[in-house]
Formats: sequence, structure tokens, C-alpha cells
Amino acid sequence: MTAPSLAYRQHHDIEAPRVDALAFRQGWRVVTRLDALHRDGRISAGQWQAAVEYRAAWERALTAGGGGAGALVRIGGGGAGDGAASRLAAAVDGISRVRQVHAAIGGHAALCFFCIVEDRSWADSGRALGRDPQTVRDWTVLAIAALARAWPRAAWMPGPVLDSGLTHRAAGGASTRPHVARHTGE
Repeated sequence: MTAPSLAYRQHHDIEAPRVDALAFRQGWRVVTRLDALHRDGRISAGQWQAAVEYRAAWERALTAGGGGAGALVRIGGGGAGDGAASRLAAAVDGISRVRQVHAAIGGHAALCFFCIVEDRSWADSGRALGRDPQTVRDWTVLAIAALARAWPRAAWMPGPVLDSGLTHRAAGGASTRPHVARHTGE
């Protein structure tokens, strides 16, 4: 496996392949601005997860019919069994969720789109929005926090984390840590 060139690494934050007890990444990986915000502790895991779901909704909407102009027209004309109906449903669901969130977060929507979907540089985002490139990262962190509050949680997603994993003892020695039932297959 060849490493990215020096010129490429000068313009992108790159992580080397890693295969160990913590990660199984066989190839080089470009670290997105969203990932960097999470890695640097600027956004929480829940905010990062909401942003990843937001990006996935955009990707479903933009690629439902193969992308490009007329994509949704091609979906509607698809034959039976080609998955066109499910792609259209996913695209419509994604568009609906994104519109609801954009209405809720208002002016923060463009910052979310530029960072999460397009992975634009901070300087480019600042120029496009008429904001100081030195502060656009801070504005984006606020925008992602607003996105996370507005993003509809999926039914399968767990609730908020109750504690840090440490067992806390109440008066009398009883544990206040919530019990987690494990499926034993019985």
C-alpha cells in the first residue's frame, strides 16, 4: 500500500492505516473537519452522531437516482424490483428531515452543510458566509450543537448516557448504576 504524497498530506489531515485492538482500518483515511471537531473535544459524541446522520440524509437525497440533474425523474420511471421505490422513499425521508431541521436551526443551516456535507475549509466557509475565517469554526460548533438538538432521534437510538461507567454507591452501599439486561439466548 502506498502512502499519500507529501503534497496531498500538506492539504489534508490524514490518518495512517491502523489494525490493533482498538481499530481495524486497513487504508489511509482523510480526517474530515467534523471528525477533527470531535477528536479535539469541540463537539460531543451525540453531536457527532447527529451530524453523521444529517450527512447520510443529504447523501441519500443527492444520490437516490444516481445524482445529477433529473435524478428523481429517473427514480419514478424505474421498473419493479430495481429498488427505485425504496431509494425514492429514502430520499424523500431524508429531504423531509433536513427541511425540518433547517427550519429549526435557521441561519446555522449553511454552516452545517458546508462543514458536514461538503467538508469545506474554514476559510472558504467564512468567505461564502461573510464571516471571519478565524471564528467560523466556533460558529460551526454552535451550529452543530443546534443541529443535534433539532435532529429527530431514530427509534433504535439509545437514550442519553446515564453515567460515565463508574459504579456510584448510594447511602447504604446500594449501587445507583442502572442495570443493563443482557440477552443470554434462553
